[in-house]
Amino acid sequence: MSADSWRTFRSVRDAREPSGGITVDFGGGPREMVPGARVLNLRPAGGLVPSVGPVDWTQLDLLPDCLTVYWSGPDRGISDAVSARPGIRFLYWSDAEGDLDLRRTHLGTVRLDGVRLRSVRLPQGIETLLLFEPPDGLRVDAPSEGADLELRLFQHGARVEIPAGLRRTSKIWISVGGEFSAAALATLAELRDLRLTFDATPGVITEPARLSEHPHLHRLELGDAYGLDPASLPVLPQLRSLVLEGARRTTAVRLRGRFRGSPTAVSARRTKSESWLAEHLDNPFRDWVEESPAFGRAACAAYTRARRAIDAAPPDGLRAVEQALGDFVADLNAISEDIDTVYREHAWTVCTELAAGLIPVARVREWFDRDRRF
Repeated sequence: MSADSWRTFRSVRDAREPSGGITVDFGGGPREMVPGARVLNLRPAGGLVPSVGPVDWTQLDLLPDCLTVYWSGPDRGISDAVSARPGIRFLYWSDAEGDLDLRRTHLGTVRLDGVRLRSVRLPQGIETLLLFEPPDGLRVDAPSEGADLELRLFQHGARVEIPAGLRRTSKIWISVGGEFSAAALATLAELRDLRLTFDATPGVITEPARLSEHPHLHRLELGDAYGLDPASLPVLPQLRSLVLEGARRTTAVRLRGRFRGSPTAVSARRTKSESWLAEHLDNPFRDWVEESPAFGRAACAAYTRARRAIDAAPPDGLRAVEQALGDFVADLNAISEDIDTVYREHAWTVCTELAAGLIPVARVREWFDRDRRF
């Protein structure tokens, strides 16, 4: 799996606060904070706010430099609090539910997940919307039907549904499991820039001929598309850039030959030999090996141990699954000096995939944040 680069801010709870801070109390008890804090973790599990009851949002006035807020669960006043503070530009909201109205905010980036989320209304200045496992039927009301919006859609499985209301979105990044049907893009009338990343094998596009339904498609990037058949790509008259970010070496050679002399520039990075793929293809940490062989191989080994333990657990062996996940995080802690923000988010994604269908995501998130040392 390719390491996602969309999360760039460190969590406040990882910070070591110097003396001379200010004391805030959102209702969860007094905490000392750096006056210039720019990232604020207000998820109830973080302890700054109470898990139930009122939240004292006036405490945000003590942190005028706050740029990014993390939140989870029902609204409880977060939308109004962010709306009243133009300096807050990033909102990461997990386990969101119901109908969210963010039109009065000044947000540029919104990240959402939640199985009970029904709709979200976005502000005029919105630039990027990130959706993680969005529920079926989700509606997004964006200015100009998303014409100036970049959509980033992350799904663990193969099924992808573009939310209603984003007909004019022209730039989209979709991260899926092992396959993706180009038919899922049918509602996008002005698609120009498509980035498609596969998080599992085989990494194949089904119904690829339907890409030709997008006459404005100018740039196509395929990540870890190890199952791509070069001959399956249709003629795309406006295509000017074809990027392969993780591909079979033979695939890159064939595509370069196909487009030689055409207006389409082909670039390929991280191409793999057949022998390399035979050893690493089914491990989600395979790309870490390129950054540092020793570091990457240790992560691959941690995943393999966890995967085997979970696969060997009996149907009612919840405790065995919990132990495997705990051991997985402990193994990653052992190489924590090399796990930066991007790798940490990648590790979190892998952890949720290991627990998929066995343990609720919210519970896994609590363990992961509590036990990790990276």
